[in-house]
Amino acid sequence: MMIALDLDGTLEDSRRDMTAVVHRVRARFGLPTREDAAVLPWVNRGMDALYRACFDDYVGESDARLSEVRAAYESAYLANPAVETKLYPGIAGALERLSGMGRLAVVTNKPEKISRRLLEVLGVDSFFRAVVGGDTCPRSKPDPMVLSEAARQCGLEPGKGYTVMIGDTAADIKMGRAFGASTIWCAWGYVDDPGETPDLKAERPVLLPELVEAVLRKG
Repeated sequence: MMIALDLDGTLEDSRRDMTAVVHRVRARFGLPTREDAAVLPWVNRGMDALYRACFDDYVGESDARLSEVRAAYESAYLANPAVETKLYPGIAGALERLSGMGRLAVVTNKPEKISRRLLEVLGVDSFFRAVVGGDTCPRSKPDPMVLSEAARQCGLEPGKGYTVMIGDTAADIKMGRAFGASTIWCAWGYVDDPGETPDLKAERPVLLPELVEAVLRKG
């Protein structure tokens, strides 16, 4: 069985660090300072959306400048991936229990290299057989291709085995549903309402293992 988990808003809260990187990169390009409130809404909408919205006064319609911003942002983020980012309380224990129930995978729209480094800094990288970032595949969440790649990395044959998708956004639920996975929504994440109906709702990280067990019993 594969248990796939989103990263931002599910395992950890990285909004402050992501916002700080925007400020540093804007300063590097000599752009005017922006308030945190103008940046925060974009940190969980995918990286391209963040680049275009938070650097719109530099990127415009230029693909070359978009590539500049992407490279600068990823470099700055990789240098300091977890200044303020912390695991949500109870996540480490939940991962330990879940790792005994199936093969764990991280599925995120954050760049793969940064995701792997962040998991390492947070001390939970050893739990995961697969890490699929927003730049790992030609398409990103909510496309089910992402879960197919996670299954491949976990050594699972296509169409075989059971998958549970755990995340905090509509994209996680849509992707899981399209892949044929059972879905669990994390109520502690970035959104108060995902706008999609999951199979189960987790109020706290400590409840994840028992919810996965419930899914397996039902399945």
